Amino acid sequence: MENLPVKIAQANQLSMARYDFSVIEKRCLYFVIREVRRLYIDSEEGQKDLFDNMYLEIPSNQLRGLADELKDVYTALKKLSDKSIEIENEQEWIYTRWILQATHKKNRDIYCVDVSREILPYLVELAENFTTYDLMVALTLKSIYSQRMYELCSQYKNRKNRTFFIELDKFRNIFKLENKKSYQNIAQIKRDILEVAKKELKELYDIGQCDLYFDYKPKDKQGKKILSFFFTVHIKEDETTVDYKAVEKYISRIKEILSAFFPKDKNYIKRVIAAVKLKPNSAMDILDKMETKVLDYPKNEIPPILRFVLKEDFGIS
Repeated sequence: MENLPVKIAQANQLSMARYDFSVIEKRCLYFVIREVRRLYIDSEEGQKDLFDNMYLEIPSNQLRGLADELKDVYTALKKLSDKSIEIENEQEWIYTRWILQATHKKNRDIYCVDVSREILPYLVELAENFTTYDLMVALTLKSIYSQRMYELCSQYKNRKNRTFFIELDKFRNIFKLENKKSYQNIAQIKRDILEVAKKELKELYDIGQCDLYFDYKPKDKQGKKILSFFFTVHIKEDETTVDYKAVEKYISRIKEILSAFFPKDKNYIKRVIAAVKLKPNSAMDILDKMETKVLDYPKNEIPPILRFVLKEDFGIS
């Protein structure tokens, strides 16, 4: 539906692939994945032949939200064109680049990205197994480890028991930690990677800005040495019972109220709407509270009151 969160998908092999990114580089890749799907998979128009490379034209204003400065996005795209990825499954082993080329056409202020035909099947829902996760969440995360753990957990969130385990050697491999001496220490992996990701996802989950979080514990041991970790993914159980037609109406009315009282603060409106979409069962309560305040207070007092109510009662800021 048009008003539901934007979803992107990628093959599980890609989630488990071996690579190392900065946060902004990964955000750029999320954006490229979204554009690939929007232009060539979800649309009836555009190139359908996956034997050819894909050429994307992206206006610079669509990239500004990926970093504090647009120049950082430009730098990240350049680095992505230099970075390789290893993908291995039962059928093949691939060593390729994420994108072949990134160009800034300054006279038109657009960015052009060439996506390799080798990686395309893993960027879209053409692989047998794939992961679906929310683009807004992916772009919000501030840690590269949170981004990767979110992808991993998303593979299992719709399974019955929502659990999985990873051998420590494989974990080090896909996160490219083998040659980093500090990460030979399991305590540092827990402190700098697992705890950081767990904390960020849980905090966003608690305020309704993420659809899952995870817990973990040691699985296999050799004496005192940990060999693997066991992960449990937590989601909101009632998400499947949402009446999305009603939610769309509530969200539309919430947006009308916000637009009336915050006409110049478009970013705030977007944040509130995105948060409501991640907590659809709260949409009616949020709207009721907002409408009550609009009716009870003078017009000039309503904006700060709405901000206070949304933050204190629903964790939306």
